[in-house]
Amino acid sequence: MLAPTGYPWAFNGPRRSSHKVRNRRFVPFNRVNGTLDGVTVFNPVDEMGSDLLHAFNRVPVTTKPYIIGFESHLPRIFGIEDKPAYHHFLYKRLLSSKCRKIIAISDYALRNFERDLAASDLSPAQKAVLRTKAEVRYPNMVMSDTPDTDDLPQPDNYQISFVGNHFARKGGCAVARMAELSLKKKLPFTFTIVSSLQYGGHIWSDPTNPEFYEPYLKLLDLPNVRHIPKLENAGVMKLLGESYASTLLTFSDTFGYSAIESLAQGTPVIASAQGALPEFIKDGVNGVMLDPAVTEGDADWRPHWFARSTRAFEDLFAGNVERFARQGIERLEELLESPDQYRAMRHQARAGCNAQFDHERATEFWDDLYLKSV
Repeated sequence: MLAPTGYPWAFNGPRRSSHKVRNRRFVPFNRVNGTLDGVTVFNPVDEMGSDLLHAFNRVPVTTKPYIIGFESHLPRIFGIEDKPAYHHFLYKRLLSSKCRKIIAISDYALRNFERDLAASDLSPAQKAVLRTKAEVRYPNMVMSDTPDTDDLPQPDNYQISFVGNHFARKGGCAVARMAELSLKKKLPFTFTIVSSLQYGGHIWSDPTNPEFYEPYLKLLDLPNVRHIPKLENAGVMKLLGESYASTLLTFSDTFGYSAIESLAQGTPVIASAQGALPEFIKDGVNGVMLDPAVTEGDADWRPHWFARSTRAFEDLFAGNVERFARQGIERLEELLESPDQYRAMRHQARAGCNAQFDHERATEFWDDLYLKSV
């Protein structure tokens, strides 16, 4: 088996396969030209020694049989919707007998795939072939070996955690504002923000003006905020396990792997209803679910490139930040008054994660699929 390295694939392949899986980097064509984001190749030497490729997001140009998983759209044609010849080339690769299976990592991803497929100029027979190849398989997570107990975080350590390098897109501005509101209300929460603080122009969801972020960045100096620029995964998991709640008040996400990492530790998640998050975070059951941020005329956050530098877009972004922050704090206050509900949420966070994302069942699925695909 030849498969890519990287954070997404680690959740979307077998954790302990009975097959020999070699993880290798693929050629990042998208860094050469954005129009090539939909395809990739592996090192030919690695490919020659493999029986099957397990690709993710980018369609491999190969003579080997392959399966491909994807997180939001397949094929990836972001920004090149006006190039039908390229679309046809990518769909042709997926229609090939070399493509054994197409795995959406969520119902959200499968809906996108089917919507794009319906809008394509493929024949009805071709569309039927691709629909038959596609199915949903959720990511998987190794559960914590810490026993599930009724013990709750102590009042002097009611920690709210945020983990995400894309600070603005993932909801860091809202969490910083939550810290300010919490301080003013004299609530017993501290806020730990793990982020390299990436934001702005190069991130498609964000306002482009650097000055827009200055008020939020200043909040990182509040006495109830701890900012950690970088933390290894073991440290992240420890932080999540010690947290009262984690946050993913995201403006745009396909799945939200940090959310299932939190649930696996028995920690409820305060999230926005973006991407696949509503499929596994249930409001009042294992977390808090807030209405998503949307752009005018869309059901999701889809800013046009020319709008991101405007004051109107900044106001829209800031308005959602404020709504997320105020509603998040309100829900935390409610949980403080309902310790039994909060305790039940911690139990359900862990139990629900194990039911949906167990790595042993996932490994059985992938190993069986590999055998059928060679």
